[in-house]
Amino acid sequence: MLRSTSRFSSAVATVSATNVPSSTTSTPTLDTLPFSSLETSVHPSTLRPIIEKPFSLVTMSSVQSRVLPLLPGLAMPYQTQQPGDAATPRDLLVKAKTGTGKTLAFLVPAIESRLRAISQHVKKSLSDGGLISDKILESKAKRSFAMNRVGALIISPTRELGTQIANEALRLLTYHGALDVQLLVGGESRRKQVRDWSRRRKDIVVATPGRLRDLLNEKEFADAFAHTQLLILDEADSLLDMGFRDDIDAITEYLPPTPERQTFLFSATVSSAIRQVAREVLDKRHVFINCVNDADAPVHTHIKQYHTVLPSAADQVPHLLRLLAHEQLANPGSSKTIMFFPTTKMTQLFTSMLKEIKKSALPAGNNTRIYEIHSKKTMESRTRTSADFRADKSGAAVLVSSDVSARGVDYPGVTRVIQVGVPSSKDQYVHRVGRTGRGGEGGREGRGDLVLLPWEMGFVTCQLGEVPLKPVTVKDMEKQVKEMAIKVDEDPKAYFNDFGKAAFGLQGRASSAPTGPRLFLNVPGYASVVDQVDVKVEEMRSEMDESAVDETFMSMLGYYSSRTGEMKTDKMTVLEGLKDWAVDCGGMMKKPTVSMMMMQRLGIVEDRPSRRSPRSGQRGEQKRGFGLKKKTGGDRWEGERQGKVKEWEWREGKQSMYGVDRGRAQADWRDREGKVKRIERDARDGRHWMERGRTRRD
Repeated sequence: MLRSTSRFSSAVATVSATNVPSSTTSTPTLDTLPFSSLETSVHPSTLRPIIEKPFSLVTMSSVQSRVLPLLPGLAMPYQTQQPGDAATPRDLLVKAKTGTGKTLAFLVPAIESRLRAISQHVKKSLSDGGLISDKILESKAKRSFAMNRVGALIISPTRELGTQIANEALRLLTYHGALDVQLLVGGESRRKQVRDWSRRRKDIVVATPGRLRDLLNEKEFADAFAHTQLLILDEADSLLDMGFRDDIDAITEYLPPTPERQTFLFSATVSSAIRQVAREVLDKRHVFINCVNDADAPVHTHIKQYHTVLPSAADQVPHLLRLLAHEQLANPGSSKTIMFFPTTKMTQLFTSMLKEIKKSALPAGNNTRIYEIHSKKTMESRTRTSADFRADKSGAAVLVSSDVSARGVDYPGVTRVIQVGVPSSKDQYVHRVGRTGRGGEGGREGRGDLVLLPWEMGFVTCQLGEVPLKPVTVKDMEKQVKEMAIKVDEDPKAYFNDFGKAAFGLQGRASSAPTGPRLFLNVPGYASVVDQVDVKVEEMRSEMDESAVDETFMSMLGYYSSRTGEMKTDKMTVLEGLKDWAVDCGGMMKKPTVSMMMMQRLGIVEDRPSRRSPRSGQRGEQKRGFGLKKKTGGDRWEGERQGKVKEWEWREGKQSMYGVDRGRAQADWRDREGKVKRIERDARDGRHWMERGRTRRD
């Protein structure tokens, strides 16, 4: 088995050892490679949790079968006197879809590399001391090395994905008693992370770019990362999409240079931006491994995908409720949905609406569990919500999320993904849809729905032309839900037997119920509830907080104003469409207003010059054509303006808007006011002010 593994390593290295990506590296026939084939190339304590508990895996996935057989050569420490050759690759650029087991594909080499580096350091320490074996010296050398030098640094775009990677690493280290994992992500106590950094080993470090760049300002962090053996960029395309390019460049400045530092770059897509990063962070002799066939569709073909262009914004909430009802009726007792929204404010608003209306509009009623996750939540809250939704087995769970859950985070059993509004990119759409039907979980195909407002429809034709989307209208979905509801009301027992499930909250009692299980126990039947969805939404709309809707409107305006090119529309159309949304969907009494300054900042209107020239103080200029002087109001208007200013200053005694000395004007005004008051007082006393003065002198 070792001989065949070596043959495979040599073949991949020979074909792929190039800095220009090539699709010829795909070898689908290796997808069934067993993990047991790694017995001679991987440490037993690393392989044991994979084959036994907690992973209990038998065969490798596509990406695993292309990366792991490169061991043990892939994990050998760098030797300055032996730079290596093409048959022993060190740096990798791996193109693999999400949900294909790539986390395990880079964690195993990271652990093996760390073990070999520690072993090499111990041997060097003994050799320097002129010893062959010394248990005490070996123990001290291991601890010193592990405490002061980072083994593998894994950079993740989001805290959720970083936490998932760290947990996966801990599971893989089940039988490695000494090795440890440190997690450096935002949203948690910086002080605690600094304290743990000095007290714990640094074998594997998982971090998000922002927090890591901040911590590198501390000397103890910078010193430890100066000896990093392996850098892994996971979801590299997402790192670039989220604007972390500058952070990555800054972080690599603290790390050893290539080829001394080994680098793995994992990405679902290989764009020109990814190629540029690869040229800068990878060695020239890096290996490109393509686990995505060029003939494949942009998303998994087993996921059915639909899109709906709403007639108006008023249909948005009713249609989303019908999609959830359709999902709960199509997968009774096993429904698990993720709803993605473009902004945090929109996520918060629709979470509140769903919690308010679920009882009166959804088949599962109050049994529907609504989870909320977005960037405004604390790290602790997001981690807890993510874990709760992952473990949810209620049969009617809905996760309302922004893009923090779009990539890398694995939620088992998701049956449908609903995307509301235009995603940030085509790739983001693909990764969102990839949350469902992952590996054909439980035999389910999964389904994706994209819900757009009328002015967003250009995104489908311009960006998703290669995606197998099928149109479904609002009326079509309404008809489908009504037909399913009628079948439930006619014979609930037969309906749920067809799906092999009992009603929500009534598992095990469906067959014994005399009249069949009801999805709603407090109404005659669900078909009548379907007819009342629009009425219930309108009642809820009248109770909406206009300030919250206005904040959501502004967040959407900021999001969409930079994506008009992707939708093939203009910013004024977006502005008017969002104003209609605020009234028709959000329930505002009148359309929200946007200041001229904000519209100029967003590029909705041009930033026009002021009426007065800063040099001459004249009126707005009148264009006369290229090469001619601009026609202005002239000296006549300027004279009139100055006369009016002086008249106004004398009458009001205040500073003019043209810069007249305020103190002098106010002093003149006080003197004049005092004279007038004295004259009026003397007149009342029947004396002239001159007589009063002579009296005083006498």
